[in-house]
Amino acid sequence: MDRRTLVEFIVGWILVVGASIVTLLPIFNINNVRIVFIIIISLYGIIHLIKNFAILNAKDYSGFSTSLSCVAILVLLLFLDINDSPWNLALCLFIWVILMSLTKLKESDYYHDRKNKLWELNVVNLIIFILTGILTAVNLYYTNDIQILVLGFFFLINGILELMDPLAGYIMSKK
Repeated sequence: MDRRTLVEFIVGWILVVGASIVTLLPIFNINNVRIVFIIIISLYGIIHLIKNFAILNAKDYSGFSTSLSCVAILVLLLFLDINDSPWNLALCLFIWVILMSLTKLKESDYYHDRKNKLWELNVVNLIIFILTGILTAVNLYYTNDIQILVLGFFFLINGILELMDPLAGYIMSKK
């Protein structure tokens, strides 16, 4: 397994474990959606920034653009109150999904330019990501516990989608 695949695989597992922890937070009566969402987005951005520096020589800057997307949402969260208004939480999540979709689309184009078959998988992952993002944003109008669960499941699905790329790359390299 090459370094890039290994780093992406580790990042995917970290995201899956982190999202699993988020889904367990309501059990421990942690139901402040603002703090949970800020922590999720911050960790997501930091993990992808570290990923970007770990595979810097690959000339793929998707980790850096992902981190910039997370910073943009964190700045937006400074001005919006998402605890009292689920509309603001849905808006923040939807804007983040749009920014991340552009990043994922650029990554698909990166694979397509190099005649790598993984671009097809990335496009499918992009479509699934957009659909789950829209469905998550639409279903954020319940209590804080349910909002945290929905966000946790969204980021769990996102982590699984991020795991698919390195796994498929590893399987293709073994053939």
